[in-house]
Amino acid sequence: MMPRSLLAALASAALLVLPGSGSARAAGARSSGAPARAPAASSGSPAPAPSNSGTPTAAPAASSGTPAAAPAASPGTPAPDSADAKAAAPKKEEAAPPPAPEKVDPKIFDQALSDYFDGKPRAAAGPLFAWLSATPKTDDNYAWGQYFLARSLIDLGLTHAGATYLARIARERTNPNVLPRALELLKDLTDKPHDDVMIDEQVFAALDLGFLEQEAGAYAHYQQGLVDLRVGNERWANTHFAKLDEGSAEASRAKFALLVTRLKTVKEPSEELINDFLTLSKDEKLTHESRNEAALAVARLRYERKDFKGALEAYNLVQLPELDPGRATLYLEEAWTRYKLGELRAALGILTTLDAPSFRDEFLPDKYLLRALIFRDLCHYLPAKRSAKELTRRFGDSLEAIAERDDLTQDLRLRRAAEAHGATRRAARFKEVLELESERLGRYAGSFGDRLQSHLTKLYALSLGEAERVYQSRLTEAVRQEADTLLQASEQVRLMEYEVGLKLYERVKKGSKVATPPEEELLKAEQVAFPFDGEYWNDELKSYRVRIESRCIEENQ
Repeated sequence: MMPRSLLAALASAALLVLPGSGSARAAGARSSGAPARAPAASSGSPAPAPSNSGTPTAAPAASSGTPAAAPAASPGTPAPDSADAKAAAPKKEEAAPPPAPEKVDPKIFDQALSDYFDGKPRAAAGPLFAWLSATPKTDDNYAWGQYFLARSLIDLGLTHAGATYLARIARERTNPNVLPRALELLKDLTDKPHDDVMIDEQVFAALDLGFLEQEAGAYAHYQQGLVDLRVGNERWANTHFAKLDEGSAEASRAKFALLVTRLKTVKEPSEELINDFLTLSKDEKLTHESRNEAALAVARLRYERKDFKGALEAYNLVQLPELDPGRATLYLEEAWTRYKLGELRAALGILTTLDAPSFRDEFLPDKYLLRALIFRDLCHYLPAKRSAKELTRRFGDSLEAIAERDDLTQDLRLRRAAEAHGATRRAARFKEVLELESERLGRYAGSFGDRLQSHLTKLYALSLGEAERVYQSRLTEAVRQEADTLLQASEQVRLMEYEVGLKLYERVKKGSKVATPPEEELLKAEQVAFPFDGEYWNDELKSYRVRIESRCIEENQ
């Protein structure tokens, strides 16, 4: 009766693009490997200016002669009608070719770098873009121009635009001195919501790994191994993961991804597999979030093996920040575990925790089912019936939308539940970042200039369109899964209502007596209990206990 299937809960955590370590290194002074000064303009006539794509273009020269006259019609030949004339006439071009970019003094590159190193990325961005637009890609400083334009945009909070230029450097690879710096900076951007197709798949998963430095190379091996795992090629993934240093963070993340992938191929997880997850839950090289996911994996696997005490110990390994309200799904899973152990009052206390304001918007249909089961087991039939009906009342609109086959992505509860985890959550966060940066772009309209402002506006418009498409695709599938979860809980609740209704009208046999409830553990001398007055405090959320007597009756045989 877990709230979400084991593999679905783990898969999204394992195959994430996990955050890298370290921060972006400063560009430093112009030493060896720094960009060379831009060459001075030659005294002769300028070469044809390159287009925005970097390919030189030249306008065709006009002929010196006078255009020849059209041949006269022979006598007696009828003049063509207007329709034939239109058909015979050459078609005009629908759109004029783009104008050639303006000529830019090569010295502007040096001035833009000076502005950047003086802490003026806003003043450097526009000139750098203008210089790149007028410079061929074969120029020695072209990649450096892209790099410092990317850094300027990132410093101004336009991380996606900066990542786009860094990805171009990685794909074009025109300057070996710039490439390692661009990859390091690109790797650091994966700590935040980012375009995983552009960065993870098209850059790190497609790199030739022979020339990379150790840290960037390790991250690339890790990403390429993840791509192999996603397509079911574990042998190729192991080839990449074997090249990671045993003590590195990437090696620990690779182990976690491999373990979760193996869960899909085994019917009964072995104790060795569980112990591997347990080891990773204590690995300090993993991020705090990854260690918690490993501990949750141990708890869920032990629960599936009906080792409920071991599962409870694993849930206690999950470390949350001080005064953090915690995860609603974590509390619900722990409540199910305590219910299986027969700790009904402790389980009911955790369900009281889930009524706190921090969790009232959480999508937890199993909460009402579990509460009804506890009341039924204690023979409190009317509260059990009310708890069962509460699910139908709270999710009535969503159940009706499912029954009417409406567009479930428009249902607020199902949509919020789908966005709370997995790939849909990552897509939603990246879309929010793009929307925020698009609004931020308007602040720089005056200092960027028309050309850069127009270019970035188109860039964000296209990226937002693609992000919306990916988000809607993932949302549709995730909403369907949440709807299945709700339907399963609803069906079980209906059975519960029927069973409780029979119990309410069941006759008590002669000679039956009230069952003796199990003795509750008394408070110790250092413990103090206070009656609940409706206030919730974050540091008390896991300590609620409900005192409720059993009304069950033992029948004498």
